[in-house]
Amino acid sequence: YDLTVTRAGNGTGTVTSAPAGISCGTDCMESYPFNTMVTLTAAPSVSSNFSGWGGACAGTGTCTVTMTQARSVTATFTLKTFTLRITKSGTGAGTVTGGGLNCGTTTCAITVNYGASVTLSQTPGSTPATLSTFNGWSGGGCSGALGCTVSNITANTVVNAQYTLRPNIMFVTT
Repeated sequence: YDLTVTRAGNGTGTVTSAPAGISCGTDCMESYPFNTMVTLTAAPSVSSNFSGWGGACAGTGTCTVTMTQARSVTATFTLKTFTLRITKSGTGAGTVTGGGLNCGTTTCAITVNYGASVTLSQTPGSTPATLSTFNGWSGGGCSGALGCTVSNITANTVVNAQYTLRPNIMFVTT
């Protein structure tokens, strides 16, 4: 009987069988004699997680099927996700945007897929109460006062934007 494996999801990985025959990446179907017990093992790539079986199997462990008829199994792999968190420091204020972020006066975060890159930009506070100067970035591979691109995110990442409050200068004429 035919055992067919289908890979699903936005991640990647392989499925192998014991006894040998299926190596799904390349060979996702094999015929086995009646009553053969076939054990399937899912191995996610470094960028992915194995989310579970569907069809003739369930759960996230190994999948064992007895070939008393044709069987279909789905292995679902999902991309790993990480948190990109923006913090702010200093006496000033400003807004950080990019990649779906719009961090006004608070710390904020987004979830990104494994390997994603996010370009950030900033705008110093401009009201009399928040008139600020941007001092620079730190963390996430960013530094200096120019733009910040956090590249190839493979772990939770924190980027800090530092602002200094500009002093109010008052001129008094007599």
